[in-house]
Amino acid sequence: MEMYVQEFPRRPMTFEKHNFGYLLTFMLVGAILGSALGTLAAGFVPALSVIQKSLTGPIGFNLEIISFSIKINLSSIIGLVIGVIIFRKV
Repeated sequence: MEMYVQEFPRRPMTFEKHNFGYLLTFMLVGAILGSALGTLAAGFVPALSVIQKSLTGPIGFNLEIISFSIKINLSSIIGLVIGVIIFRKV
């Protein structure tokens, strides 16, 4: 006896209000992984160290108890874009 499973059509995620948290998560993870992979690639191939150069100075804040800062570089931007592309495919 064969069983049939009904398949639903897959639609890509869209930029809607209820998907905003997912979009931010994909962007954040993509930027972090992009930066980490850029550091790894620059360690193996010194010519790729240009992707690790900071495009901005440290952006952040210091509240005496906690401090936070980020540096934007080319590899983190590439990871961010890939995160958005993956978000659209999911």
